[in-house]
Amino acid sequence: MNQEAINQARLLYYAFFAKILDFVEKEEAYADIETLLDIFSANPLDESTLEAFLSIKNHLKTEGFTALKQEYDDVFVSPESSFIPLSASYYDEGRDDGQKRVKAAGLVLRSKFRKNKPICNDSEDQILFLFRFMNKLIQAGVEGDVESLTLSREVFADVINDCIDEFIDHLSQHEQTFFYKNTAIILRAFIDFERLYLNVAPSQKVESAERVSAAIQRDRKPLTQRVRRNLDEIVL
Repeated sequence: MNQEAINQARLLYYAFFAKILDFVEKEEAYADIETLLDIFSANPLDESTLEAFLSIKNHLKTEGFTALKQEYDDVFVSPESSFIPLSASYYDEGRDDGQKRVKAAGLVLRSKFRKNKPICNDSEDQILFLFRFMNKLIQAGVEGDVESLTLSREVFADVINDCIDEFIDHLSQHEQTFFYKNTAIILRAFIDFERLYLNVAPSQKVESAERVSAAIQRDRKPLTQRVRRNLDEIVL
């Protein structure tokens, strides 16, 4: 097994998820998504991910990146559509800033990376932040930093693993998705691979009625629009 090649592919997948689940104002920032789609389409994880990659590529070709930006608003911002929690703490406790944030913040402090606080408004247990953090850790590992690779397994096992299945379910079931429904297919297959590769068992956490965030809310009250996120703020 070529560990370096596998880790190179893993860091690209984390980069892809961070980019397609993020919001950017300038269309040129999406250029990397097209490049990654070409790479993954040529080397899919399985038949279902190949179909999903091709669906995203074809939809971008016909509808353009404005359609992706609009879908981001419809799925993650609009108060008129189903709510998708974006923090591990929300899936764990039904609220932000819980124990998963404490755990994630501790893992960040153990790494050689730090948030650029004047720019970053996301907590350490935000799913998008975790994807970007995993990308950085694996990149450091590819460059020879074994400790970063070891830490990346902890991030996955102790934070991502417990929340990611519910996040994928919400993403795939959301009534406004096309890009993100296909993204959910790819993410599910990738998480299955990660668990196999990292020897991490699927989470046994059972959805709780008390965790209101775990239920798709179709008739929720209007929300205040959130600050646009930019996860390129993780620096050495």
